[in-house]
Amino acid sequence: MDISYQIPRAALIWVLAAVVLVSIPQAARMPLWIAIIGITCVVWRVLIFLGKFDYPGRWLRTAVVICTLIITLTQMRNIGLGLDSAAALLMLGFVFKLIEMRSKRDVYVVVSLCFVMCMVSFLYTQSAVITLYITSCVIAILTSMIALHRSQAETSTRSNFWLACKLGLQALPLTVVLFLVFPRIAPLWSVPFQSNSGETGVSNEMTPGDLALLGRSSELAFRVQFEGGPSPMHAALYWRGLVLEHFDGETWRRTRPGSAYAEAAQRADFNLDWEDRVRTQGGPLNYNIILEPTQQPWLFGLHLAQRQTSSLLQSRNFEIFNNGLVNKRLSYDLQSYTNNQTDLILLDSARRRATQLPEEGNEASRAFAAQLRQSVNSDRDYAFTVLGHFQQNPFFYTLNPPLLGDQRIDDFLFNTRNGFCEHYASTFAFLMRAVGIPARVVVGYHGGEYNRFEDYMMVYQYNAHAWTEVWLEGEGWVRFDPTAAVSPERVEIGVEAALSEDPSFMEESFFGANRFGGVGWMNTLRLRLDALEYEWNRRVVSYDETEQYDLFARLFGQVTDQKILLLLGGLASAVVAVLAFIVIRGTPTKSSDPVNRVYARLSRELDKIGLPRQSGEGPYSYRDRVVAARPELKEPMGTLTELYVELSYRQYDEPADKLRQFKKQLLQLRLRLSPLTR
Repeated sequence: MDISYQIPRAALIWVLAAVVLVSIPQAARMPLWIAIIGITCVVWRVLIFLGKFDYPGRWLRTAVVICTLIITLTQMRNIGLGLDSAAALLMLGFVFKLIEMRSKRDVYVVVSLCFVMCMVSFLYTQSAVITLYITSCVIAILTSMIALHRSQAETSTRSNFWLACKLGLQALPLTVVLFLVFPRIAPLWSVPFQSNSGETGVSNEMTPGDLALLGRSSELAFRVQFEGGPSPMHAALYWRGLVLEHFDGETWRRTRPGSAYAEAAQRADFNLDWEDRVRTQGGPLNYNIILEPTQQPWLFGLHLAQRQTSSLLQSRNFEIFNNGLVNKRLSYDLQSYTNNQTDLILLDSARRRATQLPEEGNEASRAFAAQLRQSVNSDRDYAFTVLGHFQQNPFFYTLNPPLLGDQRIDDFLFNTRNGFCEHYASTFAFLMRAVGIPARVVVGYHGGEYNRFEDYMMVYQYNAHAWTEVWLEGEGWVRFDPTAAVSPERVEIGVEAALSEDPSFMEESFFGANRFGGVGWMNTLRLRLDALEYEWNRRVVSYDETEQYDLFARLFGQVTDQKILLLLGGLASAVVAVLAFIVIRGTPTKSSDPVNRVYARLSRELDKIGLPRQSGEGPYSYRDRVVAARPELKEPMGTLTELYVELSYRQYDEPADKLRQFKKQLLQLRLRLSPLTR
C-alpha cells in the first residue's frame, strides 16, 4: 500500500480516542452486549496496528454482520422501535467500521460518524453537562482530523490538541451569534424521536405499589419558579397531573379500557368549555415549569391551572396536556387560582363516572362504609369520619407494604394496614363511592426542594403522590389527602422526613447527591450545580421562536421581515469583514517544528559571540561564515549542520523515531557549544 494513504500513528490514536468518547453516552443507554462489541472492535483495531491481528476477511465480516443482525432482531423486543433501536444499529455499524479502517478515506467515514454520534447524544438530552462533554468530543475529533492532515515531522500530540482548541474558540463567537439570531427553521424531515429507555413519572393508571416504585428514585421530575412573590407553603404544593375516574377493583385508570367510544371521548375532552364551571377568589399565582422528558403528554401544575401557552390543551377535569409527547425538556407557563371551586353543579354523566364501582367485591368495605355513613349527617362529616378512622387506628405509611389479596380494599383496610399514598387514596375513594358520594383519584407530585441560589423549586420522582377529590354539595370538588391523616409530616414537611428511616427510600439512587443533603458543603455544591443547570435550561435549551422574537422586539422594536434580513445581512458582512481583515493584515507565520526550534536556539547562542544567523541565510552558508570567524567550531558546526539538513529535507519510513534520535544529538551538540558562547 502507498505510504501516502496510510493512517499516521498520531491520527489513529486520536480517532480511537474520539470513537471511545462519543460512544460512552450511547453505551450507557444500550444493552451490555453492544458495549462489549464496541470494546472488542476498538481492541481489535489496536492489535491490527501493532501487527498482532490482521484485518477481517470478507467471510468473517459477513458472518459478524449476520450474527449481529440476528442478535439485534431477537433483542428488539427489549430495545423496542424508536430512537434507541436506531441509535443501537448506528452504534454497531460505527464500531464495525473501525476494524476495516485501512486508509485515510476510511478515517473520513469514521470521523463523520463521530459527528453523527455527537448529534444523537443531543437527541436524548441537552443538559449543560452533556454539552460540555460533547464539546470535548468535538475537540478530540478535530484533533484527529488535524493529525491526519499535518506533516508527520510536525505532528505532536500537544500541538495538534491546542490547534483544535484554537479552532473551536475561533468558531465560538459565530456560533453564539447564529444561535441568537438565525431563524428557527423546522427540519425538512420528520423522525419520531421517541426513546424507549423510560417513560418516567406517573402514568395514566394506578395500581397499589406503582407510586411506591417512584419513591425509590431521586431523578428530577421538574423545576418550578414562581413569579412576583413567594412560593406557597409546602403543604399546599399539590402538583396535579391526571384524574383517574375508572376503577375495576384493582386498578384506577383515566379512561375506561376497551370502550368503543374512548378515542372519540378523549378528543371531545379537550373541546369542552369549562370557563363557566369555576369560581375563583384572590389573585393568581404565575409560575414557570421546566419538565424533564417523560415520553407522556400530560403536564403538571397547581390546581386550578390555566394555560398561558396556546399549544397546551386542557381537559374537562382541568388537566393540562402538551400537544404531543414530552420527549425533551419542556418549559411552559401556568397561572393558578389556588382558592377555587369547580363544578358546583355536577352533570349526571360526571356523577355516574365518579360513583362507578364493580358490581361485586370488597363486601366488607362496602358494609363498613354504609355503617359509617349512617352515623353522620352529611357527606362532609362522613369524609372526615373516614379520615379519623385512618388517624385513630394503627395504619402505617411505608414504601414496602405487604402484598394484597384479590379483595384489595378489604385486605388493606382490615388486615395489612401498611401502604403508600396510592393505597390510602384508592381506599378512601372506594369508601366514598360505596355510599354514592362522587370521588376520584388524582396522581401527581407533592412538595419540592427549594434552591435558594436561583429561587426555584426542584420536584423529584420520590415526590410522586396520590390523593382524592370528593364532590360535596355547595362546594364542588374538594381535595382530601388521606395520607396526611396517617403521616402528617409527609405533607407538612416532605416525603424525606416521613421516610427517612425507610431503607427503600431512594434505594435506586444510593449514590445520588440527594442522599447527602445533610452534609453542608455537599448539599451546597449540589444546589449550585443544579442552579447552573436550571439557568442553562432557561437561557439556552428553552430559547425558541418566542424567545427569539421577544429578543428582537426588545432590541429593535417592532419585528419585521426587512429588519430580520438586514440583521442577518449585517452580521454576515461583519463576519466576512473580520475574516478579510485577518487574512489581509495578518502576517503568515511558519510553524516551527522541534528541529527548527532547536536550531533557532543554537543561533541565539552564537549570537552571544557576535555570529547571529542572517535573514535568508542557508544552513551551509551560515556554517561557513561561523567556521571562518571561529575555526575551533569547524567540527561541531559541521556535524550540527549536516544533522539539521538531514533531518529537515530527507524522508524516512519511521520519521518519529528518527526525529527523536536527531533531536537528542542536536541537543548534545548544543551543550558542547554552550561553553564557547559564554
